[in-house]
Amino acid sequence: MSPVDQGPEAGGPVVIGANWYRFRVDQRIRVARIESVCFLWVVQGSGSVTTGGRTHSLSTSTVLRLPWGHDVDYEPHGTTPLHIGTVHLVPWHSLAVAVEPRVAFRADDPLLGVPWRRGPAEPGIAAELPSRSVPGRSIIGLASYCVERFLTGRTEEPALRALGGLIAEESGLEPARETEPTATPVALQAMTEHILSRLDQPLTVAEVARIGDCSTATAERLFSRYTGHSVVSWTRHRRMQEAAILLRTTGLRVTEVARRVGFSDPAYFSRVFSAVHGTPPSRYTEGQLRP
Repeated sequence: MSPVDQGPEAGGPVVIGANWYRFRVDQRIRVARIESVCFLWVVQGSGSVTTGGRTHSLSTSTVLRLPWGHDVDYEPHGTTPLHIGTVHLVPWHSLAVAVEPRVAFRADDPLLGVPWRRGPAEPGIAAELPSRSVPGRSIIGLASYCVERFLTGRTEEPALRALGGLIAEESGLEPARETEPTATPVALQAMTEHILSRLDQPLTVAEVARIGDCSTATAERLFSRYTGHSVVSWTRHRRMQEAAILLRTTGLRVTEVARRVGFSDPAYFSRVFSAVHGTPPSRYTEGQLRP
């Protein structure tokens, strides 16, 4: 069966690799091109990874997403061995071709550039997510499960496709399309990820627009078109989502939750939270079993 027998859109995300890796203190790893979208997070230690000409710090506070076709140069820091987890996705894999659970990265690899494995039409950039944010926690949990499946040889295609879909959904990763490029614009992706990584900090529309390398008017237009919200409204919505999760899953006081989502005034935070969730934060978890 050829890759086009089921139509150009008969496919979706799939996990093709996942692993734990412990670097030696003096070890560096460089790879020129990897055909995957990779999520990596630090279990222990610290270091840096350079990709696309930019260097990103690696620590337990962030999840790093590397775009399709990325290069990497890993460098551990300090005397504690760097221990990371990684999971690799193909954003679109044809349903008509069996999944080979293997990451293509060698120059002579026959899987490089095949039409049934595709990434986004527009080149992406590496992006950082806070590991304690909603998407950060979800990605680490799903990816850790993927690692355990790969280490125990449980790489059946239905599971890899299901896990790929879940990770893509949690990360906001759009599947690649052969027709009508409808994926989220790179500028909007950079801006939303900047906001998610700084929910505890004050943000302005001008700052967000700078991250997207666009004007404030363009930033507002992109948010309105693709999210249905203004920049401020979208930011507030995500802060209230994070606040609700913190109230349900931690013992933090309301004032502490307010600070975690960027509110210095607990009273104002309570008014905004009540408007969004229909109940004040002090009563949000009443009647719920904790833990």
